[in-house]
Amino acid sequence: MSNYRFIEINDEVRDQVSSPDLDIKEMEYCVLSSQTELREIVATNPKLTDQFARWMSKDVEPLVRAALSRNTSIDPKLILDLSQDSHLSVISAASENPNLSSTRLSELATHRSYIVRTGVAANPNAPGEILEKLAKDSEWGVRRSVAKNNSANVALLDSLSKEDISEIQIAVAENPVTSMSTLQKLWDNSAAARNTVIKNPNCTESFLLEAIKGALQPSEGEDETWDDDIRGDTTVRQNIAERENLSRALIDALINDPSHYVRQRLASNLSLTADDLSKLALDSDESVRQAVVENPNTSNESKAAATLLGLPNKEFDDE
Repeated sequence: MSNYRFIEINDEVRDQVSSPDLDIKEMEYCVLSSQTELREIVATNPKLTDQFARWMSKDVEPLVRAALSRNTSIDPKLILDLSQDSHLSVISAASENPNLSSTRLSELATHRSYIVRTGVAANPNAPGEILEKLAKDSEWGVRRSVAKNNSANVALLDSLSKEDISEIQIAVAENPVTSMSTLQKLWDNSAAARNTVIKNPNCTESFLLEAIKGALQPSEGEDETWDDDIRGDTTVRQNIAERENLSRALIDALINDPSHYVRQRLASNLSLTADDLSKLALDSDESVRQAVVENPNTSNESKAAATLLGLPNKEFDDE
């Protein structure tokens, strides 16, 4: 980037300006640039110097100050100052910064704006007592942010799972802290959260095996005349097939699934062994065979077998 000219902001420039390897002279140029977007990007740089950060904390544009407020590498004292900015967006951004002091987070937890309270609720370093308080906030969006926060404890998440608002139920189902007992209750009682529950890393093997068994049964309105590819809850089975670190029992339960959509997802899973992939390489469906070819765990022999049986026409797929 040369000085004294307008710079077109593209992905390459964004990556360069936000990179910790940005040259100090180039950084200074960006900090002093007349282009708001350029200053906004450099404000996020993890190697932003203390001097530049102080300059930018007084920037005329709230967008720039807000970007700086989110920077976890700047002096916490500066984040504290920014949390008292005159502009709501800057305060909100600072409230999400994990380096903001607990004392200030406690103050912002009672802020008149739900936007700021939502930021506090999302802060990974928000103390438990603050999250407990915000879990009872009048705004459901604040409560949802608590439900998404990995710092929320198991009991708090269980309490939030009983909310009637589906967005909160889904947030609890997604949280990796949520216990299996809470996930089971959501599975049984929340149709909206079911497909999120099945992706949670805390799901036990026995629960997932039962979920596969249930998902193989015809859904309401379906019967044995329905095509195997779409009969039952194929979404649940596909989501399980995509999970990381699939156990032997789960692989065995899915490898002969009647739906090629499920087998295709399974064939892309890095949990599969070369032997599993050699079996799927002979699958009757070409999209499954294509997934086998693209899996890095597949042997050359299995790739050759899958290719010999035929793969999807890429030219046709691209149309």
